[in-house]
Amino acid sequence: MDCQPFTLDFTGSADDLLTHMQQAAKEQGFALSVDATSISVKIFGITMAKASYQINGQQVTISITQNPPGWPCEKTQHIITKFLGEGTKE
Repeated sequence: MDCQPFTLDFTGSADDLLTHMQQAAKEQGFALSVDATSISVKIFGITMAKASYQINGQQVTISITQNPPGWPCEKTQHIITKFLGEGTKE
């Protein structure tokens, strides 16, 4: 299943964005691991989704690289977008 990359605008610094995403994921019962180019979404220690990301100015482009079998890309995109929460504008 190929997922289309998506781009979102954000305010603040890139570090603040990534920290906010991790905190929001935690509050929703997920663990979000972030490194310099990728994101992993885990629940109960199991990796549910992976994505690569690029930040350019005040935009982040996310490409889902691993999605659970039978799970629509749009749902994973929605979950990741939810992690961005406040401080972003779509």
